[in-house]
Amino acid sequence: MPDAKKYRNTMNLGREDENKMGWKLGQIVHVAHCVTANRYEYCGYPEMEIPAGAKARLIGIKQTDLNACYHNGVGDVYVDFELLDYTNEDSTPITCGNRHAWSLCEANPDFAYCPDGSGDPGYIRREGFLHGGLWVSLETRRLDDDPVTGAYRSQPRKIVDPAQYN
Repeated sequence: MPDAKKYRNTMNLGREDENKMGWKLGQIVHVAHCVTANRYEYCGYPEMEIPAGAKARLIGIKQTDLNACYHNGVGDVYVDFELLDYTNEDSTPITCGNRHAWSLCEANPDFAYCPDGSGDPGYIRREGFLHGGLWVSLETRRLDDDPVTGAYRSQPRKIVDPAQYN
């Protein structure tokens, strides 16, 4: 039987430090990349793959002094969050504790919602990169596997030129 009490008691639960991201408890954010929730069947819950772009609510924010020497004296931010669109088999919200801020899209200054008004999360790609200057969705579709390395190629579901909406 899952240990729901331990599972819901994440490291930074309820903590709301002043932080360099300017985030507040309860804020809705998006997962930046596919993550495995409940790794190693934590607290008895089965592992679950969560796709990039999944919505989450911040339930704990901790500003640290880790790596501050590299960032003008301001350290890394760690967060706890619960997923909004995914639950465990017993309807317990899936929580992710003590995750680095960069596990969330909003930590990236290139993060933006689709300029077509759809609300899809993605990034405005910087010049010099593939699709430079264009908005690219987080959601992708798998194209094919490389027979030698096993790696796969993917394609963004949507690519939009922001200039057409100005």
